[in-house]
Amino acid sequence: MRRLTWLAPTAVFALAACGGGDAGAEADMADANPCAANPCAANPCAGMDLPVDAIRQGDRELDSHGMSWADLAERGKELWADASLSGGGATSCSTCHTGDGTAMMNASFAEPYPHEVAMAKDRAGLGEITAAEMVQLCMAIPMNAEPLDWGSVELAALTAYVGEVQKGFDASKAAGMNPCGANPCAANPCAANPCAAGMNPCGANPCAANPCAANPCAATGMNPCASNPCGASR
Repeated sequence: MRRLTWLAPTAVFALAACGGGDAGAEADMADANPCAANPCAANPCAGMDLPVDAIRQGDRELDSHGMSWADLAERGKELWADASLSGGGATSCSTCHTGDGTAMMNASFAEPYPHEVAMAKDRAGLGEITAAEMVQLCMAIPMNAEPLDWGSVELAALTAYVGEVQKGFDASKAAGMNPCGANPCAANPCAANPCAAGMNPCGANPCAANPCAANPCAATGMNPCASNPCGASR
């Protein structure tokens, strides 16, 4: 077995915001309304009991399973977009680390591992961590899943892939975010649904009644010009 202590992502998290719906239109809009369900109702980072012992690498080594670096990295790229790795089956690494995989990476991602990572220090009490430990921490917190088996090809592959991701990382453009530093769902933009009763701009049609449908001057006696008040001699 080859000890692999490569680079890993600093954090993975999903950010969404939702709310309610107009009772009259809810049935028709349920599938299209992004506010139909609120995944932010609970903070996924609140009150988590982290399996720190499973996250720590210690003397454990990663197993390459006889695969080359290139093959492991290619497998890791596939796993990067695999939502089945998350506890809820809806979040993958690429959910937040979009594009080339460097989105939402902190500037510290450019530093060789082991190094200090705020999320690891704040949430798990870990100082400098290895790349593999970072992968495990991301599995436990943002992904809300059990850490991967230390002898699994998945852990080795993800660690290899993030090593490849780091090669294209520009620390000067880093826009990292600690998913548990603050609750991204604390302010819910859909708490008030613009489609709710009383807020629907199409709830009442201002053109339903046409004030010009009938001419108020059409009837005899209503037209001020029907007779010329100046016609008679004074």
